[in-house]
Amino acid sequence: MLRNILIMQSTLVSSDSSARRPVRAANKRKSPGLLMLRNDLVGALDAVWQQQGDLANLQLGPRPMKIISNPVLARALLLEKKHVFHRPTQVKGGTALTPLLGLSVLTTDGDSWLIKRRIMQPIFHRTRIQAMGDKMAAAGADMLARWQAKSESEVFNLVEETKFVTLDIINRTMFSTNVMPAVDDVGHAVDIALTWLTANLRALIRIPVNVPTPANRRYLKAKSALDTYIYGLIAERRANAEQHGDLLDMLLSARDEDTGLGMTDDEVRNEVITVYGAGHETTALALAWTWHALNENPDVLAKLQHELDNVLAGRPPTMADLPKLPYTLAVFEESMRLYPPVPFTVRIAMQDTTLGDTALPKDQLVGLAITNVHRHPDYWPQPEKFTPERFLPENKATLNRDAYIPFLTGPHLCIGNSFALMEGQLLIAMMAQRFTVRELAGQNVEKLATITMRPKHGLMVRLERR
Repeated sequence: MLRNILIMQSTLVSSDSSARRPVRAANKRKSPGLLMLRNDLVGALDAVWQQQGDLANLQLGPRPMKIISNPVLARALLLEKKHVFHRPTQVKGGTALTPLLGLSVLTTDGDSWLIKRRIMQPIFHRTRIQAMGDKMAAAGADMLARWQAKSESEVFNLVEETKFVTLDIINRTMFSTNVMPAVDDVGHAVDIALTWLTANLRALIRIPVNVPTPANRRYLKAKSALDTYIYGLIAERRANAEQHGDLLDMLLSARDEDTGLGMTDDEVRNEVITVYGAGHETTALALAWTWHALNENPDVLAKLQHELDNVLAGRPPTMADLPKLPYTLAVFEESMRLYPPVPFTVRIAMQDTTLGDTALPKDQLVGLAITNVHRHPDYWPQPEKFTPERFLPENKATLNRDAYIPFLTGPHLCIGNSFALMEGQLLIAMMAQRFTVRELAGQNVEKLATITMRPKHGLMVRLERR
């Protein structure tokens, strides 16, 4: 789910008239300059869309990039022309995520990516994920116990709490470990590493990681701590014949069909750290944004809690209850429409091609503005309104699938999409059944979008027991 290489020195150029949709004059914004692109990516992408239409031009230093805001073009990019448009994995110095993740299922494409994807796919099969329900619920119960110990006057950052519980779930389900003894160290290291990647993306001048700046030293220390922890997991599992049936077992037992060779420790490490980075950050942010939306829409919160009270009658939710909680799932899905955890992704043309009626040369960069696709007025009535009813079973059939892509589509559909949906629905149910999470009044909740989209200053909340 983590993919974004936009933040570079950027200026606008003229658009292709063949790809333009009518620009809404009432919403026309000033052209985004360099500071806006660095500090308000979502606003900049919206401004380009309003001014130029569904296929716009953005100049990235010496290289132009096309910006897509239309579901039809998104489908062409990700699915219909999947063999033409690849992840830009072979840029100078590797991808933006390579310094942390190495060559993993998230930072490769082509045959190398396909091999990694096939190895990991079975653990994310829906039946396996459903079997993980008890571990998800146990992590959620531990979270509720921590919340129960808080006073109603205590203020805390909800993003930190949601990261805590999703990291716990990743450890229990994917690696059969209890991270709690080391959760502060592991969680802190992950945050530092992702913060460094974010800052590196937004920097006007990127300083090589081997230059001993304070930020680089913090990053390298955090990366070293993560490597020590992950290589320790690998060594312990290799030395123990016991099988857990988890992702780590699958990675260690995988064999190349031609050579019979297994994955090296470095290769396993890259996939493990990718799951840590992508598997807990995005879902944690989706949970935090969901509570932000619920605070802004108390009528939706009332409907959500009414469903939970009626269906659960006071008992804790389980995985078996999820099909009976359609409104809870709809709330989570609508939140990811307005606040997609990954707001932007990039592809590169591997040959001369077309997109819509526009001819594109080989090596053309194409950016997909997921935030714009999710708010396209031709596909979403009242696109800025938080309306979970859109995603109720009786209404889903009328939705255009290409207009809702929080997990992308095509071959690079997020491998953990079912996992994230079940996890999000279960945790929202557990939280809202026992508590109302009240956002502190007066705080400025800004969208900060780089690799992921997070509340720029966090989300400060307090709890009300129900």
